[in-house]
Amino acid sequence: MSRDERIASILGELAAGKIPQDIPEDSDYAPELTILVSSLGKLRNFTLALANGDLTASLQGVSGPLAGSLKSHQAGLKHLTWQASRVAAGDFSQRVDFLGEFSTAFNSMVSELAESHRTMAELNQRLQDDVIQLQRMAAALRESEERFRLIAESASDVIWTIDPQMQRFSYISPSIATLLGWSADDALSQPLDVLMESDTLGQLRTVLKRISEQFTGRGTVELAEKIELEQRSSDGRQIPVEVVVSAIADGQGRLKEFVGISRDITERKKIEEKLKYRSTHDSQTDLYNRAYFDAEIERIADGRHFPVSFITIDLDGLKHINDTLGHDAGDQLIKAAAQILRASFRAEDMIARVGGDEFVAVLTKSDTAAINTAIARIRDCTNSYNRNHPDLHVSMSLGGATAAQKEEISVALKQSDKLMYADKTARKKNR
Repeated sequence: MSRDERIASILGELAAGKIPQDIPEDSDYAPELTILVSSLGKLRNFTLALANGDLTASLQGVSGPLAGSLKSHQAGLKHLTWQASRVAAGDFSQRVDFLGEFSTAFNSMVSELAESHRTMAELNQRLQDDVIQLQRMAAALRESEERFRLIAESASDVIWTIDPQMQRFSYISPSIATLLGWSADDALSQPLDVLMESDTLGQLRTVLKRISEQFTGRGTVELAEKIELEQRSSDGRQIPVEVVVSAIADGQGRLKEFVGISRDITERKKIEEKLKYRSTHDSQTDLYNRAYFDAEIERIADGRHFPVSFITIDLDGLKHINDTLGHDAGDQLIKAAAQILRASFRAEDMIARVGGDEFVAVLTKSDTAAINTAIARIRDCTNSYNRNHPDLHVSMSLGGATAAQKEEISVALKQSDKLMYADKTARKKNR
């Protein structure tokens, strides 16, 4: 091979990116080619070291723009490595501005790390606060356990817990004996369907099921629910009970048991019944009052009780009695009229005192014949009362009318009132 051919071969390898392994000493430009091959080998090794992350490699004996660029790149990587170590140490002020798009990505990453660090710091502080709070709560719980036991065993209300399957009491306070006549041991030894009637147990289990759904994700309920039940006592009495029900979760947030407080509301129910009665009845006569009468008219108008008849009753001479004998005598007259009216009507008829001396009777599914029969009974009962009470004479003016349908109610009431006044006028003339 000629010298020119060998030179061409060496240059061809270099052009192909290969570094010749041997430069013949007798080749043209052998010293220069040897230096070039050596420099290229150093550049290759240095580049490979950088690519493999070795930033300690050196590039001795090679100069020029390419070597300078690689050394500058190495210096940049060393500085970037130092910056990364500072970021790892928590210095999020580091920024890169010499690596183009990488700089943007790096700076964005550092900003996000800074934000995450702040968030983690806040969460850590909250966690520490929660731990402190839990420690305090645990201490308070330990201190309150004995107090709770004493309260539960001495409270008049019944405190109880029920298993998640809603089958048995898992705890019940001794006051169950006062409420229902059972001992706590007896109550704990029996399933709920033995201790409670089916309707009452069904109501309770409906509420317990609704509460349990918050632990399965199928629903949302209030922290506690309040219901009123009737429970059978050991001697067979039905006791009205107000029950407040909630639930306790275990450490994994699963339903552990239901907890409730049962209170005897017998006295409250009696008071409620009295208040309800007083809201619908006249306190002086115990007949229905005007408010109930108005509501009853609306109910009848929307119902199927036609024909409906009305009898308007006016107590004669009440003002005269009040003025001459006093209001006590007037009150006795009003009560006597109410007594007569109660005796004159059927149990299904409604009698209301709608004014000081005015009453209205409502007879559902009754026609004009029923009005005439009722008025005759009132006259008979009045006469009988007066015979037995000669010192207190009762006289009442009466009028009645019938509504065949809803639209006729108002007209019938007015007609009944009109006929009552006509009866009053006629009776005055006949005295």
